[in-house]
Amino acid sequence: MTMISSGYGPDIPMANQSNHPEPVGSSSLDRQDFMTLFITQLQHQDPMKPMESYEMASQLAQFSSMEATMQMSDNMEKLLSYQMSQNNLQLLSLIGKTIETDGNEIGVTDGQVARTSYVLEQDAPFSVVYIHDAAGQLVRTIDNGYQSAGQNTLAWDGKDNSGNLVPDGMYTYKVDALAGDGSKVAVEQRASGKVTGLEFDSGRAAITVSGYIQKFVSDIINVHESSSGLPGKDESPDQDDDDEFDMNLMG
Repeated sequence: MTMISSGYGPDIPMANQSNHPEPVGSSSLDRQDFMTLFITQLQHQDPMKPMESYEMASQLAQFSSMEATMQMSDNMEKLLSYQMSQNNLQLLSLIGKTIETDGNEIGVTDGQVARTSYVLEQDAPFSVVYIHDAAGQLVRTIDNGYQSAGQNTLAWDGKDNSGNLVPDGMYTYKVDALAGDGSKVAVEQRASGKVTGLEFDSGRAAITVSGYIQKFVSDIINVHESSSGLPGKDESPDQDDDDEFDMNLMG
């Protein structure tokens, strides 16, 4: 409470301007509210001037339209919920399969390195791969020399520059490639590995690759049935062995 002094008498109390009444009730009307208002209107209408038949018909038509719209909305929600559950069931088939996604992560599990590839825009006479651990520390430098345009396999034996096996975990790589004139060659880096986990967060599917790499299903480029990994430069994927997966679920 705020006190106002006039200088001629006792202070006059004044309500605090910031204490506004809080709104109550709902901000929208549902079908029950509509019927309650309609019946209340009929109960309190002037007996000398009853509601015209066309006015009643108009309000009933509005109610019927609202009811149909709400039923349609309820049915759409049920349909979307069913479709999402079917999509989620199909996504479970990814468990154990080898996938390829956008990114530059490499997973090391039980000392085994997930096979990874990258794509060069053009031939690169000079190329070097730098591998870092999760803390950003450089653990391995690989001089690949000449690499041709297209998809190339990242050959890493899971050892650091001292020849020791690195601990299991997630690593990242960077490819520096130079053309014959010394200009940089564009590189499309990819991550690959076996799907080891799947979870759903707010309706969006997230997957775990090689035990450590977190990806969304929408990041997937390819899905392979074979556990040997992805094709390198000198081999092509066997279309008969590839798993047919509905890529529409990844949008």
